[in-house]
Amino acid sequence: MSSTRGELRHVMLGSVFKPEVPLGPTRDILIACHVSATGKGKLHGSPECRALRSAASVNQIDIPFGEAVERLCVNCRWPLPTDSPILPLGEAVSQVDSLTIWLDRDHEDEEDIEVERDAALALFTGDYPPHTNDIGDVEEEDDDAGHDEEWERYDSARNLRSGRHSHWRRLHSCLTRSNEAVADYPFLAPWADGLQSRLAAVLDAERRAFAALVQPAHLLEAAAVRVLPTPQFSSDPGFAGLGAEAEKTFRRAWYEWSHRATWSWQRLEDQNFSVYSVISDAFGRRRKGKPEAHAAFRQLTADWIRQAREEARRPATAPWQLVAIKAPALPRTRHSEPERDPLTPWEASVIATYQVAFNRKAGTTALLVPHLVAEQLLACASDDMPVQRLTPEGNALPVEALLQQWDHETRTRA
Repeated sequence: MSSTRGELRHVMLGSVFKPEVPLGPTRDILIACHVSATGKGKLHGSPECRALRSAASVNQIDIPFGEAVERLCVNCRWPLPTDSPILPLGEAVSQVDSLTIWLDRDHEDEEDIEVERDAALALFTGDYPPHTNDIGDVEEEDDDAGHDEEWERYDSARNLRSGRHSHWRRLHSCLTRSNEAVADYPFLAPWADGLQSRLAAVLDAERRAFAALVQPAHLLEAAAVRVLPTPQFSSDPGFAGLGAEAEKTFRRAWYEWSHRATWSWQRLEDQNFSVYSVISDAFGRRRKGKPEAHAAFRQLTADWIRQAREEARRPATAPWQLVAIKAPALPRTRHSEPERDPLTPWEASVIATYQVAFNRKAGTTALLVPHLVAEQLLACASDDMPVQRLTPEGNALPVEALLQQWDHETRTRA
């Protein structure tokens, strides 16, 4: 069925398609262009283009897309049927071409490097100044304590880490989507390869910068929390103020603390505020028994942290594991909508920290991780984020070859 004018899309072909972009089968598609009577100069999508105002007369011609592309006006829009093959190809080309905005950025100066180093030193001790770790003193903190020099240092460090994390994930998503575009249009590969290769180098530099702000010990301890047995409730004098809600509050506190600790890049003590919030919510405006309850739960969380660290330090019954993972891209959002990363901070940190190989074209990563970390990755594997042990016992192939082999197997299964 032929398209009508109500089924047209107006596209700035000249700003999307450059002469070096392969066009595949679309190069033979005729497009209607407007040109001055001499037939020379740029081709235009509309006779109303400003560049044609001085022309004595304007002619319309139909010309193969492949012949027209070098002369397309970059300011014009061409009306194309919504079923034109040029439209989806243009979207794929734009996806690949968008990689250029991340290339050739200015290098960091010595001051920026020093800021990064100081942030790494600060975050080595935790996300907050060490002297503020006791969550029971939160209500007695001076209102201005968060604005002193030390707090500002840690605020800056956390913001820097979040920025590095977000930028790395955004770059990864751009590369992933460009791979998808090339998979749909394989003839784009020779043109896209150079851009993708350059972006992969930028991506790896950003990954390393993010990983420098994350502590591997925190990631291992988080994985250890997952394997801790669920603690059993037992009466404690400090719970008296909670009355009949004591056991329910205990279970909720364990859930909130363990869930947050398992999927975080922070140290375990930095999750204690979640327990503080649970106790405060349970008491509401009541004060009687509240300090005692906070003290009792501080002891509980200290015990949970001790158990997790003992588990993390336990001699491994299995060696470090080589696993393959394909991290999902950020979901596409509309303008001004917040990005919702399907990766938890813990997952992103593990991928950035333990990477030993990266297959740019498939977007897959090989990780060499402690056994506990491997088990947690495998436990959270999904169709959106496949994870698999990469090397069978005795296999001596290089990790890059193993990763490529895994890519082939996943495509075959799909």
